[in-house]
Amino acid sequence: MHSLFRSVVPVSAVLWLVGTSLILLIPAFLLAHATLLRAAPAVDTHVSHLPREIRLWFSESIERRFSRITVHRATRDGATGDLHPQERVDTGLSAGPQVTQELAVMLPETLPSGLYLVQWKVLSIDSHRTTGSFTLTYGPQAWVTPKAEKAKPTP
Repeated sequence: MHSLFRSVVPVSAVLWLVGTSLILLIPAFLLAHATLLRAAPAVDTHVSHLPREIRLWFSESIERRFSRITVHRATRDGATGDLHPQERVDTGLSAGPQVTQELAVMLPETLPSGLYLVQWKVLSIDSHRTTGSFTLTYGPQAWVTPKAEKAKPTP
């Protein structure tokens, strides 16, 4: 009977059926990557008050030891619009659990006004690495509304 089964159903067909079944049965969360859900301050935003940290939340748990966030001063090429990172300004990741869905990077107490590039690279617990970046513009002077001058009485 064993040889009858082999002659009726080829081994390659059985392997294909088993392989396809496994692929269809793997839960979607095992195939997902850690994507950025939100950030504080928000992605590509302007702030008038310097935050003490930049915090990122991800869709999956990540391994802190193999993940990072960096913040650099940046310039934008006027012709192409490309961002060019300059010196790094963050002071490192804030403390937290080894496996988490959020990471934060600390900023110094003072920074000059300007454009900053936030770059992140995380390793999710399912071993997928994802990267991304966004800008943050800090400028307390740029967002202060000038007071209207009082009209001087005409003599």
